[in-house]
Amino acid sequence: MERNIIAVIIYIALIPLSFSQNTISKYLVDKDTKAPLQSATIHNVNDYTITNADGYFVFYSTNDSITIKMLGYETLKTTFKALSHTKDTLYFTPKPFQLDEVTLSNKNILQEAYNRASTNYPMEPFAEDFFLRCVLKRNGELVKIEDFSGRIKRDKLLGIKKDFTFQLLNMRKFGIEKKGMRADDFDLPSLDDVFQWWSNILFLNPNEYRFSHSKIIDEDHQQVNYTPENEENYRKGIGHFLVNTDDYAIKERIHKINPKIVSKIPYTKKLFTKYRTSDYFYKDKCEKDVEKGKYFIATAIYTEKVEVYAGEERIVYEVSFELIVTHPFSDINTFKPNVNGKKELFKLEIPYNKEFWET
Repeated sequence: MERNIIAVIIYIALIPLSFSQNTISKYLVDKDTKAPLQSATIHNVNDYTITNADGYFVFYSTNDSITIKMLGYETLKTTFKALSHTKDTLYFTPKPFQLDEVTLSNKNILQEAYNRASTNYPMEPFAEDFFLRCVLKRNGELVKIEDFSGRIKRDKLLGIKKDFTFQLLNMRKFGIEKKGMRADDFDLPSLDDVFQWWSNILFLNPNEYRFSHSKIIDEDHQQVNYTPENEENYRKGIGHFLVNTDDYAIKERIHKINPKIVSKIPYTKKLFTKYRTSDYFYKDKCEKDVEKGKYFIATAIYTEKVEVYAGEERIVYEVSFELIVTHPFSDINTFKPNVNGKKELFKLEIPYNKEFWET
């Protein structure tokens, strides 16, 4: 329940980012099972959002057109005017498909995705607007939530080394402030860390991982699972890629800790503490911008659990970072960096704009 409440707050907080005339809010569910459809995309050429865990979305735009997409379901192309005459819940029908599995299985789908990376993804400087929610818990107790609206300028999307700069526009904090709530001998991630993680694992070194035979998801997508060649290497995780078989773009990636090696992860020791990352989970989804013809990371989440021993006391910190790109490929000429992206996220300070958050 707490996660659903947080997700709803995210979409409410996104309202001021679009400064638009048209607005619509709906629930998306599976027509057969009535289950909510999370992370469905709602967009047009100007604006973009997704559904939360309850299948709920709020969409604002000056453009009347709306496209609603969900993997495995029929795409709905409509307008604000048309949706205003429908009920609060939209029922999506799973997409029927027939596939020639022999033909598809003969293709090295992942190698083709690698070959087309420079075509599918931006490899030159670009900017995008985003909303980021950061949550910190200590032994299961909520300590702090921070919301950022801002912009990022990237020199490219992929590559071993990428340069980021940030322009934070608004920030708000709420939570519990107690002395001793942090063991400050370890560092939490920075803005730069979080965005590097989401970009770095979109492609992996094929010499370091084993890739399974592809699993057919629907007529346009296949899933490729992977595990590290050396399963004893605690730095390597497991996961999967979801590849679009039309243009061989990676549409989704999940990367998580290998449960077999958790007990082998060593502690980092400092004067009065020792700590280690005992769990992590990444997920990002890519969408194609119609005008640019390039894919961008539209939504992403990263969660991490850090186990700390301060003397004899065991403390477990949990952090989560949820990203929504609200305007891909925004005007790079108006970008003005104003924060140090290498500073810990929870220590960033910019002026609080009451009007922005209360609109």
